[in-house]
Amino acid sequence: MSGVVQSPESHVGKAFVRHHASVRALLRVLLVLCALTWWLLPGMGVIDLSVTWDRDWPVMLEAGWGVLFTVGLGLPFLVAAARPRLARVALVQLYVVAAALLVGVVAGVEPQAWWIFVVLLIEVPLVHAVAPRERLVRAPVHRPLLTLALVALPAGLGYAWEMAELNRLALPTSDITNDVDHYAVQAALGVALVALPAAAALWPATRRLLGTSTALMAFYTALVSYHWPLADGGFSAGWSVAVMAWSVAVMAAAWWPVRSR
Repeated sequence: MSGVVQSPESHVGKAFVRHHASVRALLRVLLVLCALTWWLLPGMGVIDLSVTWDRDWPVMLEAGWGVLFTVGLGLPFLVAAARPRLARVALVQLYVVAAALLVGVVAGVEPQAWWIFVVLLIEVPLVHAVAPRERLVRAPVHRPLLTLALVALPAGLGYAWEMAELNRLALPTSDITNDVDHYAVQAALGVALVALPAAAALWPATRRLLGTSTALMAFYTALVSYHWPLADGGFSAGWSVAVMAWSVAVMAAAWWPVRSR
């Protein structure tokens, strides 16, 4: 029985495939580590979430920081690592949250937050590296999500402006994490909760990730606010219930099946 002689080209092709697979695996590991930079250090998202039920901390400010860094920034890196085909969707969320943070930092005059953007500049290219070449297709606008974003627009931007104003006062009731005042991040949260569903409405392919992230962040902060009605940066009981109801509607709109035309 004669053996099959493989050409040098086939050996090169197999070596290239193995090398490519190894690079992809390394990139996915690095993306998991990127998520941990926002959950643990230097982002401290999970750490801040862990004290949101401790009356000795400014619980609402800890919740806002915690959800924005854990869900808003950390989750997209984990999604890109687990499902590289969703990397472009993850990029949309990262850019929207980064833009919201920029608004909060500028409006709140918080230059100490420079390190957040430096870390993002280092990490976001890794998501681009695993993203598929196909661009997100602009489909017809997702009207339910756009409607919910418009409903939240006055309250979200009003809250963001109030938090930015408090940040400029450098209040002793705030909290500082890695030199950054939490009120600036709280302002960014208000912007992000409006911008994420709006972006999901314009790019419906992103609606499940962006809608889920929006719902999780809004519901948790409203729940903390409801439980601690006098917390700095919180809402009234009525507004807390309204925000939780809104977040449920966002989650439903994000996951409701869309009929193909």
